Amino acid sequence: MSVDYQQVLADLRAQLGKEAVTDDPVRRFAWSTDGSYFRIVPEIVVHANQTEEVAKVLAVARTHKAPVTFRAAGTSLSGQAVGEGILLMLGYDGFRNISISDDANHITLGAAVIGAEANAKLKPLDRKIGPDPATLTSCMVGGIVNNNASGMCCGTTQNSYQTIESAKLLFADGTRLDTGDPDSRDAFTQARPELLATLTELAKSTQADTELADRIRQKYAIKNTTGYSLNALVDYQDPFDLINHLVVGSEGTFAFVEEVTYRTVPEARNKASAMAVFHNMVDASKAIPPLKTDAVAAAELLDWASIKAVTGKKGMPEWLSELPEGTAILLIESRANDEAQLQAYTEQITQSIAHIETLRPIEFSSDPAVFGQYWAMRSGLFPIIGGERPKGTSVIIEDVAFRVEDLANAAADLSELFQVHGYPEGVIYGHALDGNFHFIITPNFRRKSDVEQFDRFMQAIADLVINKYDGSMKAEHGTGRAVAPFVELEWGPKAYALMKKLKEAFDPDRLLNPGVILNEDAEVHVKQIKSSAAVDDYVDRCIECGFCERTCPTNNLNMSPRHRITTLREIERLDQAGEHAKAQKMREAAQYDVIDTCVACQLCTIACPVDNNMGMLTRKLRSEQLTSTAQKVLDFQANHYKGVNQVLSTGFDLLHGIHKFTGSTITGGLMKVGRVITKEVPYWDPSFPKGGNLPKPTQSGEGRPVVVYFAACGGRTFGPTPEDPDHTTLPDVMVTLLERAGYEVRVPDNTRQLCCGQMWESKGDYKNADGKRKELIDALEAMTDGGQHPVIIDALSCTKRTLQDAGVDYTLVDAVDFIHDHLLDKLELVNRKAQVALHVGCSAEHLNAGSKMNAIAEQCADQVIRPERIFCCGFAGEKGLFKPEINADALRNLKSQLPEGLNEGYYANRMCELGLTRHSGISYRHLAYLVEECTRPAGS
Repeated sequence: MSVDYQQVLADLRAQLGKEAVTDDPVRRFAWSTDGSYFRIVPEIVVHANQTEEVAKVLAVARTHKAPVTFRAAGTSLSGQAVGEGILLMLGYDGFRNISISDDANHITLGAAVIGAEANAKLKPLDRKIGPDPATLTSCMVGGIVNNNASGMCCGTTQNSYQTIESAKLLFADGTRLDTGDPDSRDAFTQARPELLATLTELAKSTQADTELADRIRQKYAIKNTTGYSLNALVDYQDPFDLINHLVVGSEGTFAFVEEVTYRTVPEARNKASAMAVFHNMVDASKAIPPLKTDAVAAAELLDWASIKAVTGKKGMPEWLSELPEGTAILLIESRANDEAQLQAYTEQITQSIAHIETLRPIEFSSDPAVFGQYWAMRSGLFPIIGGERPKGTSVIIEDVAFRVEDLANAAADLSELFQVHGYPEGVIYGHALDGNFHFIITPNFRRKSDVEQFDRFMQAIADLVINKYDGSMKAEHGTGRAVAPFVELEWGPKAYALMKKLKEAFDPDRLLNPGVILNEDAEVHVKQIKSSAAVDDYVDRCIECGFCERTCPTNNLNMSPRHRITTLREIERLDQAGEHAKAQKMREAAQYDVIDTCVACQLCTIACPVDNNMGMLTRKLRSEQLTSTAQKVLDFQANHYKGVNQVLSTGFDLLHGIHKFTGSTITGGLMKVGRVITKEVPYWDPSFPKGGNLPKPTQSGEGRPVVVYFAACGGRTFGPTPEDPDHTTLPDVMVTLLERAGYEVRVPDNTRQLCCGQMWESKGDYKNADGKRKELIDALEAMTDGGQHPVIIDALSCTKRTLQDAGVDYTLVDAVDFIHDHLLDKLELVNRKAQVALHVGCSAEHLNAGSKMNAIAEQCADQVIRPERIFCCGFAGEKGLFKPEINADALRNLKSQLPEGLNEGYYANRMCELGLTRHSGISYRHLAYLVEECTRPAGS
């Protein structure tokens, strides 16, 4: 029957509220993408932060027979995180609990915990979780479990299936189960006896069928995530053990995974890596069996096409260009808890393959700078190929597995298929110890013939992997829609029938992620393919993997860079198809989400494997939207910035005075009236600062070193807030600190007129932005006496903007660098703080200032608190004054992470500090304040 989604929407909103549920066309489309090549637009999107909310969604789904797809981080590569009907996305604040047992042998993780976050908690204990997918810094535990994700080191012995201890589950019928809790098991026995009986009988009959049981064991001798985890039926008899392990790799089709407890595995303290360069793939493959020992943690195989793809690229070894055609490389890593054991391991490895001739000596290095280059070669394959693909094409990573003894021949056969089916760019690399190959192709899906070409290729892959080598069509990426048509071919009718019985037992109404894993449509793998229309060089390389989402400050508010890019691609596709009215309607509807609320922090570029820059594209799009009136206003501000800056500073002093005498209600009312008149009036907030002031140069002193100090706009415009402990402004603190360290301080006479240009660039006005930057650079250069004196800027974002292009011919540093490198050793530490909070924001990340900021704070405080999952404050220059919802959302979890009694926090950018102060309830100021107070002479 057809589903009345308007009624579904109404019922969901009645249960969860309007904010958690949307059918907005733009947002539904934006969230219809994962890391795969599929595009499936849901009817409704729900964000859930609690299991009770998931239960309510499932109750509505049962009532209306509406399908539900669960989604964690959406990094999935096989189309299992998108679906029709209701898309239930893990919220950005719930399911993030982490609990480690006293002996560190177990860790309990909420479904939304990112894998790398779990390992960060375990690292001091020399433990980690077993699964180690390449997406570990982005993917969430819910996805890791549901896909049985693995990686370079965990193989088939430390993946989720092997290391899961227990799980908290919510089933489609609303029943719950904690497989690690006896009381929960007893209750479930009463609630779902038929499921337990069915699973027990299926295990019994499978184990009794010797041929089938042997087939299952054989299939899992190598990596395999094709279909359901049938190995559970031969490995276990207890129905709760069966549920525990059947849910692993079930891709959200059996139950909602709320929480999982893993048995942790050792994390070695010492590592060493080596490049073994062989004449050909045959020799490289011969080296793999001897390497399958405890001495080898990972062995990654790269074929000749892979080597060619990275040769000559930034960060790659120069000697790659000297290798002859046909060369193959094994990148080998060894790990141990002490150096002696590591040395023994590396010697054992070298000796074990000494009988195979190599083109270069096998030399292990334990220097991270050296072996880091080796692994950059391996990890660089994907971004290099993805980034260099032709515009408008997709990038697809498939993963297959073979018996180790078949690897060389299988690689040759795969390479031949690339040529036969028109994908000459295809490369092969992978986890050699497990017989696991990844291959990358960059198909074009613009025409029907393109899709047919891809279908022929996949059919040929299936024939090769299944019929010729009896391998796995999916080794570690999950089945999804990409391989669903080939599950029965790989497993055979008897095993496939077993999978159908499992689905029927867990989800008889087929509400959970229908069409994933089991699908009778033989062409589902070539349907609902997403387009990849070219938009702009800044983002055309995007593969929609979602790596950017973790650090984006607006990901919870509305969109991440991935969402913005996929929306822009659809607008462009509609325009190219001649559907201009639809394109314009979507463009207008997407303005707030895509353009207006992007803070252009460019953290996405740091996280992105192919170096996309949504921030710069946003500024470019804003530039195209500038009206002549807006441009005139921006021109006036640039040409008369001295007066504008003075008015702003004086205005905030005046505003502070009005508030003091009239209170927030009247002041807020006046500001509201002002906003009706002009958009240049900000939203009122009681934590608004007073006005700032300019720095005063010091008396010249003979023999004292000279520094030129430029007070950036934020610090000279915005002074202390009501939460700050004193009324000293940043320019005054900086001059005091520099004088105390023995420096003569010079400041530009026309400081009020000078600016790095950031405020114009953020609006897309590059003409004035670049003009103001050049004006600043020239003015500062004139004060350096031919480059003799360094220049200090006291705001990280301004330093970044000033230094972003070539053209600064003198020493220009940020205040953080100067304090760390030149002041700390010249100042006597008089007192230390008990604890302080530290924010390391987007500009600090871009300038690699985080470690120095942390070092400064640790010099001055016994404990430094770094709130988690806050990478950018969302204030974005003056945007926080006019769109406060961005700053509020980005910092929504800040206050709850600050310990009781902590009353001061630090950063190095005044605008960001205003936002941090507003949403923390404590004073956030520049690190210079902390150093000044801790080195202030007694009695001063």
